[in-house]
Amino acid sequence: MVTWRGRTPSRLALNVQTSLLLMVYLLTTAGLGVFWVANQQLPAFDLHYLFGYATLLLVSVHLVFNLPAAWRGLRRRTPAAAGRTDPGGMAKVGKAVAVTAVLGAAFFLGTRQAPSAPALDWNETAARGRGPETVIEQYHAFSSESRAGVFRRAPGIAWGAPPPAFKHYPNAPAVALARGVFSRAGLSAALRSPALRSPQLRVQGLRLADLGELLHLSAGVTERRGGTALRASPSSGALFPSELYVVARRVAGLPAGLYHYDAGRERLARLASLPPSIGAPQADDADAVVIVSAIFRRTGYKYRDRAYRYALADAGHLLENLRVAAHGQGVRAGLLARFDEARAAEAIGIDGVEEGVLAMVGLHAPARPGTTGNEQAAPARFVAAPPPSTSALGVTGVVHRATSLSLVPEAPLNDVIALPAPTFATREVHDTIVNRRSARRFSDAPVTPATLASMLADTAQGPALSDAIRINLVLNRVAGIAPGVYRYLPGRRALALVRAGDFARAAHSAALAQDVIGEAAVVLVLSADRALLLADGARGYRHAFLEAGMAGERWLLGAVARGLSACPVGAFYDDEAARLIGVDGAREWVLHFAALGLPAP
Repeated sequence: MVTWRGRTPSRLALNVQTSLLLMVYLLTTAGLGVFWVANQQLPAFDLHYLFGYATLLLVSVHLVFNLPAAWRGLRRRTPAAAGRTDPGGMAKVGKAVAVTAVLGAAFFLGTRQAPSAPALDWNETAARGRGPETVIEQYHAFSSESRAGVFRRAPGIAWGAPPPAFKHYPNAPAVALARGVFSRAGLSAALRSPALRSPQLRVQGLRLADLGELLHLSAGVTERRGGTALRASPSSGALFPSELYVVARRVAGLPAGLYHYDAGRERLARLASLPPSIGAPQADDADAVVIVSAIFRRTGYKYRDRAYRYALADAGHLLENLRVAAHGQGVRAGLLARFDEARAAEAIGIDGVEEGVLAMVGLHAPARPGTTGNEQAAPARFVAAPPPSTSALGVTGVVHRATSLSLVPEAPLNDVIALPAPTFATREVHDTIVNRRSARRFSDAPVTPATLASMLADTAQGPALSDAIRINLVLNRVAGIAPGVYRYLPGRRALALVRAGDFARAAHSAALAQDVIGEAAVVLVLSADRALLLADGARGYRHAFLEAGMAGERWLLGAVARGLSACPVGAFYDDEAARLIGVDGAREWVLHFAALGLPAP
């Protein structure tokens, strides 16, 4: 039996005491409700919220019937207090003031913070000489959660109701997606490299059925449950902010153009012909490019200022599904680390704010006979995007802009010389490597353009560690091409003239007067874009030299496989080398020399 001060409480006493506790609970809940109204405009009305409000309704009804008894209990005075007077009912006034203070404090805590967007002032950060990295640090701290964090800030924007779960283009021509034969590749193997395709599929390249399978396994609907369309990749709160667009260049069964993947209806909506630029020149050789965007309000209406974190994580799940599924189909899927978000958004017809581009993936079918497969695309230079003046999405829009890049247009190129189609070297790998030796003497015979084109195609493979490497050439004896300094354009398989004339002596001088450079028919000079090199921090310096060494080795092996002579050179005057290839030594660093020519008799 429950006792109170040694006595069993009466039924009326228990009723009064529980009613008083319910009053405290009701006032506390009301205070929190006022706080949340001021702080976050109330969360979504899920079922647990409805149950909570139903409980409050029943409590309120109970208190209405018991309020007189509870009030009498509050007014009852103890014997000790009976001898004291209560001037003017001060106790009642004090209680009313206390209740009002609690509600007022809740409202004050909910509104005392300014909107969140000014907390990330990019212009002020730039004025202090700090870059967008500082904005990222501020955002991460701002969007970090703690038990007390809710009392320190309020969201700066009204997220409103969630957008539709699917994006449709009802007036666009539709292409039905039939999925390909399900891949039997094991997961572990597909995680590591593309599966081997049959000879027939290798000839066909990327097919519409392959593309349909990849899109379905990335963002397609795999189950419908309780009115929610569940997808192939997970999403925070099952909100699925990601959208997929396809730039199709060479897809068998699909006309070239720009498409949107309608996951709800399992089809592609044709939006336009091929856009002139998607802000990623390095993907110009891909058979197709998948562009992943996010509609931030789908996540933001529920998760507020943490929306960008969740949207990125969701996109990461999707991208890994796409990569693994592509490997299972024998298709190479390469994520593009750098691209111009603003150009990409313009290309696919979105505003870049409410819906922003997060990632790109280049899809390559296996190399066909007579092609170089993974040849490096055109070099591109990116810088941090300019800061936004305002953002309709508050900190979410600011941090998306801070993580974006802008493509720096290359200077107009004159005197571009197209090279012949490259040919494969067929000498076996083992025989090529064991017979590689550096040769320091060359004949006076010129190298043919076809041989030079094949050497460059083998050398300019896609980056393994750094995309900062640039290929420069000093041509002294190449049949049909005037002597001079040239830059190789991998995406176009062409040479752009930098400086015309005989630079054999200048190259000899820059390389510490080593005759192997002065007598070569062709001198390879590898340089690195300093901004791109340092974009990965100090580690980028190591990566750039490793990448240059790998490219230099491809140059040497290609020479041996084609019966030529070659020799690497690491010693040179950096300032003279930069002047030789016509670059600003502060912006572009020379890393490596290598000579090439026909063997001496």
